[in-house]
Amino acid sequence: MMMNNYNVRLARKVLEAIQNLENGTRTLAETQSVLESSAPLCENDGSGLEKAIRLAAADLESIQFTTMRDEQTPAAIFRLANLRAALQAADTESP
Repeated sequence: MMMNNYNVRLARKVLEAIQNLENGTRTLAETQSVLESSAPLCENDGSGLEKAIRLAAADLESIQFTTMRDEQTPAAIFRLANLRAALQAADTESP
């Protein structure tokens, strides 16, 4: 996924939110909020960033309402692993 500079900055914001969730300094709801607020700001650069973020946000919502509380964070981290890997790879590819 090749992104323009603006989307790279948004991707870094999303990566930071994922890292904070993993560290326990951000809740699942806060992480979902970051994803939901970032998706509409994405520029259409052909990277598919907006779609990937929207799908992840929807999955986090599903996890919140269908998973037992003590299993929510591990399930969210597992779900966000693919998004994180894609964003990290794109960050290293971008100019």
